[in-house]
Amino acid sequence: MTVAGIADIQSIGLPAAKQRLRRGRMTLVSALAQGPERRAGTHRVPLRCWDARSRVSDYLDGELPVSDRVLVERHLEACPTCLPLYAGLVGARDALGALRDADTVIPSPLADRISELLART
Repeated sequence: MTVAGIADIQSIGLPAAKQRLRRGRMTLVSALAQGPERRAGTHRVPLRCWDARSRVSDYLDGELPVSDRVLVERHLEACPTCLPLYAGLVGARDALGALRDADTVIPSPLADRISELLART
């Protein structure tokens, strides 16, 4: 499910949907990483956990510049707590995407016409 799809379902604007998703992801990640294990083994990690987590929504959406994407990937490779949390977010996103109702899919010709009209404005 895309951010635009979520915005449409909730009848809110795209910026509001992105902000809500980021806030929700950050809350989930922070709640899952409570405790002393959060700091264990992170001395070789290129970003602090909070910095990596603040970029994870854009990373998931493929919206990070290459330099930031590399930093997040290096962090995920080295951090003992963030990689499992990231995997959980990917799993949650995939599970939510699987709940999509086939009846709400916009036919391709209609989606193409809408995209063309939006591109003109």
